[in-house]
Amino acid sequence: MGVIKVLSEAIANKIAAGEVIERPASIVKELVENALDAGATSVEISIQHGGKSFIRVADNGSGMSAEDAKLAFQRHATSKISAAEDLDHIRSFGFRGEALPSIAAVSRTKLLTRAKGDTAGTEVVIEGGHRVSVQPKACREGTIIEVRDLFFNTPARRKFVKTEPTEMGHVMEMVSHFALAMPQVAFSLKSSEKTLLDLLPVQNPLDRGSAVFGKEESAGLLEIEGEGTGIRISGFIGKPATARANRTGQVIFVNHRWVKALSLSYAIQDGYHGLLMHGQFPVACLFIDVDPARVDVNVHPTKQEVRISNESEIKSLIRRTVTERLQKEGDLAPDLKFKPQATPFQRAASFQNNVQRASYLEFLEKVAVTTEPFQVKEAPAEYEVSKNEKLAQPISLKDKLHITKILGQIHHTFIVAETEEGMIIVDQHAAHERVMFEVLLQEFENGRPKRQGLLMDEILEIHPKQQEIFKSAIPFLEKLGFEIEPFGEHAYVIRAYPAILEGESPVTALKHFLEEKEDGKLQTGLESLQEEVAALIACKRKSVKAHDVLTAAALQSLLERLAACQNPFNCPHGRPTFFKQTFLDLEKQFKRK
Repeated sequence: MGVIKVLSEAIANKIAAGEVIERPASIVKELVENALDAGATSVEISIQHGGKSFIRVADNGSGMSAEDAKLAFQRHATSKISAAEDLDHIRSFGFRGEALPSIAAVSRTKLLTRAKGDTAGTEVVIEGGHRVSVQPKACREGTIIEVRDLFFNTPARRKFVKTEPTEMGHVMEMVSHFALAMPQVAFSLKSSEKTLLDLLPVQNPLDRGSAVFGKEESAGLLEIEGEGTGIRISGFIGKPATARANRTGQVIFVNHRWVKALSLSYAIQDGYHGLLMHGQFPVACLFIDVDPARVDVNVHPTKQEVRISNESEIKSLIRRTVTERLQKEGDLAPDLKFKPQATPFQRAASFQNNVQRASYLEFLEKVAVTTEPFQVKEAPAEYEVSKNEKLAQPISLKDKLHITKILGQIHHTFIVAETEEGMIIVDQHAAHERVMFEVLLQEFENGRPKRQGLLMDEILEIHPKQQEIFKSAIPFLEKLGFEIEPFGEHAYVIRAYPAILEGESPVTALKHFLEEKEDGKLQTGLESLQEEVAALIACKRKSVKAHDVLTAAALQSLLERLAACQNPFNCPHGRPTFFKQTFLDLEKQFKRK
């Protein structure tokens, strides 16, 4: 007797459910997709216990006839496609006919539906994949599906379901993504009768983004739009100040289908070239519209992974569109925010005003206004002493922020300046790094780097494992002003170095570069090795550092040179060079407004 057997439909459905239904959020995803495919303009989701005990999705879509309601729970029964050729032009969210039978196989499911124009609806009840009843039922037009006791008949799977808050978080994320993808549809989400989301239809995706991301974060969102051959990109991205420590703030849609595409996420990151620190990830909601024939959505049961032909074109368009939008914005400076340390008194409403006022008074006491000339400690020679007074000509940062008066330094590390709109606080070291970095790159691009010869050659000895790193950097180092020749197997002779490093040891600077590059510390987010070398030199050269005492003229010169930079908002490592705050915000902090 043979050992190969044909599995029953019930067992096959349970196995298939393991691929499609990972957690309660998977059920919400499949049911909402069906609602949207049915043309719903309103989707209501109700959850209990994170979806483990109860999920209800109601829509006002086209509904189903009694015959279709019964067929809907049969595997591979679908209204979305009818021939193999249809797979090349998928525009619907679902198409396999697996969702409902998979859900019904591992839960107690009830379907209540009524097609438009029908006088009565249909109720179908299924438990663990077995049909319990089918009967006429009075109901509104559209479809309501209730799912109870998820994984009640597969206890091994139930053990892997996480805690209620965790599962609720996944459901919230899933619904939020659908809301972003379909702003013209109303969405509501309730958990144990508590309303978590109540989103009205809107036409502008940015309006829906504001509702989903929150008022504070949405203030830093920028609309983007770009087109290529057969490709259109739209959506919004966050200013660098809204960046997060992970990619959870990035949502990508291909033909309005939420997808997980790391390569496209990398393209978004590349568009922020030099504006973010290592380990920071921008907020973005990106809609990519492309010919469905170029997209294969049939590569994973959840349909969240897709393959796109000529993906490099899309990545290039994303990078270019993001970069151009950020350059166009001009004002990318983060807002200055004060967050006093929490105390029991701060949590008491009666003490709130006094605590905030005290915090600001403490801050203002730390602002040292320069009233006499200081000698510049290790500052560039071009800085000369002048009076600290109202500037004759405002210093304009990208024509957005206009500095009218330089007030002084805080702890000889941060520069405080008055603007037409309020104030800014500048990190003097980060600002000078940006200035020197752009000088270095400009000299390189012009082909005229200033070189300083050494009176005595210096020897750079490197570890064998650093050999390849250094070899790859030599061509740019030489164009930057270094004169380097091999000297034995693991050593090099340094005969000249960039004039901008005057007073520094070229060997020490190069060793720092090799050590940080090897250890992975040199993570600038910059586009090329050339820029990383320039960033390191700008940082290590003898320049303005924290705790350097600067004259009033030095402060003005540094801010003027920063304003002349292509990107005055970030040092080469992505750290912000300054924060800003408007006068109106200051008034609000002091409860004047």
